[in-house]
Amino acid sequence: EIDASIDLCCWLILCPCTFGAIPYKTTIKLDGEEVTKIDVNLCGKAESKRPYGELGSVAKSNCCCCVSVHSSFGEISPGCGCQEEKCTDLVEELKARQRTRGDTAQIQRVEQTLERLDHIEAKVDLLLNHMNIPQPATAQKMEGR
Repeated sequence: EIDASIDLCCWLILCPCTFGAIPYKTTIKLDGEEVTKIDVNLCGKAESKRPYGELGSVAKSNCCCCVSVHSSFGEISPGCGCQEEKCTDLVEELKARQRTRGDTAQIQRVEQTLERLDHIEAKVDLLLNHMNIPQPATAQKMEGR
């Protein structure tokens, strides 16, 4: 669990301008297969979950002296936007989890697709045999390899 909250002093300064819509507490939870971002503001609590493979581009951005993390979650600016080390660590961790979890999920989907294809191929073979239809020449050549 990573605390990516804005500093209280910064939040108090911005609160009148944003009517309290900026979250005063932001927590990032890195679970096994997904990341959860929890924002708490004056209006309540918002929780958003995404699998690592669906995070999109994760990058650190700079504007003057402020540093933030951008992803499909939006912008995350810990502290007053000056905590570069925390942003760098968060970007590196999210990218590492994206690579491992995202690739693993993609491989699992490919394996499931291949398994379905094998079932369909077996059904077509049964239908061809039942209807006494010879297998196409390309299929016979492939089996002979």
